[in-house]
Amino acid sequence: MMDISLILNILIVYGTCQAFFIAFVLLKTKDKTLFKKLFSLFLVIEGVTLFERLLVETNLIVSVPHVLGVSYPISFIKPPLIFFMAYALTQKKFRLHKKSYLHFIPFGLMFLLNLPFYFLEANKKIETVHDFMDKIPSYQDFEFYFSLSFFAYIGAYVIAGIGKLKQFKIQVTNNTLVNWYYHVLILYSSFLILHFVFYILQPLGEFKTIHVNQISMLIMTFIIQSIAYKLVNKSSVFNAKITDLGDLEKRKKDEKLIIDKFEIDKIHVDNFLTLEDFSTSVSLPTPYVSEIINQKFNCSFKNLLAQYRLNEAKRIMKQKVNSKIKLIEIAYDSGFNNKVSFYRTFKLYEGISPSEFFERLKNK
Repeated sequence: MMDISLILNILIVYGTCQAFFIAFVLLKTKDKTLFKKLFSLFLVIEGVTLFERLLVETNLIVSVPHVLGVSYPISFIKPPLIFFMAYALTQKKFRLHKKSYLHFIPFGLMFLLNLPFYFLEANKKIETVHDFMDKIPSYQDFEFYFSLSFFAYIGAYVIAGIGKLKQFKIQVTNNTLVNWYYHVLILYSSFLILHFVFYILQPLGEFKTIHVNQISMLIMTFIIQSIAYKLVNKSSVFNAKITDLGDLEKRKKDEKLIIDKFEIDKIHVDNFLTLEDFSTSVSLPTPYVSEIINQKFNCSFKNLLAQYRLNEAKRIMKQKVNSKIKLIEIAYDSGFNNKVSFYRTFKLYEGISPSEFFERLKNK
């Protein structure tokens, strides 16, 4: 029977290779957006981290001892990357400028702090790492709280990134790439919380460093594999265009203008209303109106119009439930210009015909 540790290590090796492979694929695409570049760098860092930790876990590090210590400082690059990726997705004109690189100061400091370690002899490096792996941290140790601060550091950036994406999702509900990255960050934050809990419990002797490392590596591998699945699952997620929200306040006003045209003016009862007519009525460009409706309601103008007409028909039916009004009259009064579209819309959204719906109201 195959050893469970061997199975775990095979899965981690697979995840490591996938991280490098996905980064390569993204950088080979013609449309190298800022998000793709940042995401590729993030995957490379995760791949290097998994690779180094796997070498330590399997004791293969004795063959390449000078690899030790590479992943630690570069881990401090990940938090800003996570945040910048959220900005790259939600602001079309976002670019890294000089002030952006101030976020990488912690990486520079960690690199300088680790310089003495890089100049150690190979056997001394291995000895230092093994001592660290075998050591059970104490609540009285400064090192414990120093390592703990990393969770606060990366957590702040993850929360900021999720907040930025949530703010965008309020305005645009169906941006594939934003929605996908939002779920990746939620999954990644779950991984961080679990790792944080394990680390907090270590001084109690409940978990050894080696166990925490194996579990966290396995979870990170799962996240990478889920990304790989999305990449090859006939999905255009990485090719989704970034929406230019422009002036957010103006956009909110335009959204309200469009909604009020339906809700207050009841423009949908016009039997021959077209998108062009609607755009003229709100004094906005037709493509812009179509874009807002698609992103706000996750449907086309035609579908939104049908839903408003359906709701209008249902309202009339409830008002005229005891009258002898004909269904075709209700259809025309609701904005439908023929019996076929009236019946088809009812079947699509209600699952029953308008006559069945009206009959049920009468029998209540």
